[in-house]
Amino acid sequence: MNNLYEKYKNQYKKSNTEEKKNHLNRWVVSYADFATVLLAIFMVLWISSSLEIKDEAMAKDGELKKYEKKVETGPNHLLDGVKNPSDSKEIKVIEFEKMAQNINKNLNNPNGAQIISQDSKITIRLCDGVLFDEGSAIIKSNSKKALDAVAVELKKNKSNITVEGHSDNIPIKNGKYSSNWELSTARATNIVNYLIETSGIEKSRLSASGYADNKPVASNDTNEGRAKNRRVDIVITN
Repeated sequence: MNNLYEKYKNQYKKSNTEEKKNHLNRWVVSYADFATVLLAIFMVLWISSSLEIKDEAMAKDGELKKYEKKVETGPNHLLDGVKNPSDSKEIKVIEFEKMAQNINKNLNNPNGAQIISQDSKITIRLCDGVLFDEGSAIIKSNSKKALDAVAVELKKNKSNITVEGHSDNIPIKNGKYSSNWELSTARATNIVNYLIETSGIEKSRLSASGYADNKPVASNDTNEGRAKNRRVDIVITN
């Protein structure tokens, strides 16, 4: 009888112990699952926060760079004499416009020099009478300072330069030149030679062309239009 009692007693203790152990194991598993989910939630929140901070920083950085670029390329930046190392066309145009103002001031002619910006080139246009007397290809002595101002800007880059001579459609009455072709070409050639001899611009960058009246910028039917067509264009190709 005692043996039977001891047998059932031991079985009951064993069963009770295993039940408590299983209950403990279930609690640990549940806690581990909860901790894992909580950790995952914190990770998602942390990653989301980091991405938002990074995006905000990138946006601010982009705005700052845009502002810095605007400041560097603004006209006041260049008018103060601070040169931007960038070779962008926008900056070159502003620099040459400043140069045109200086030329016109020295010549006492508000319209003597113009800057024309096109897709792949910048043109410095010198109007009739700025560099030459009528029917002559000899550069006027009091106009050489205008070419000197042009040469200073041309030496700042390595672009190719073409000097173009143009005329109106009225035939030339001059014993030295038989046509406007010869006169316009002689003028362009003399300017190229002057730039080479006085400014030190490499000869390989320069060329001269004469177009006579074949590339008018205004009508040749009026005195005003013909005056605009009688010009010298210094073309800088980007």
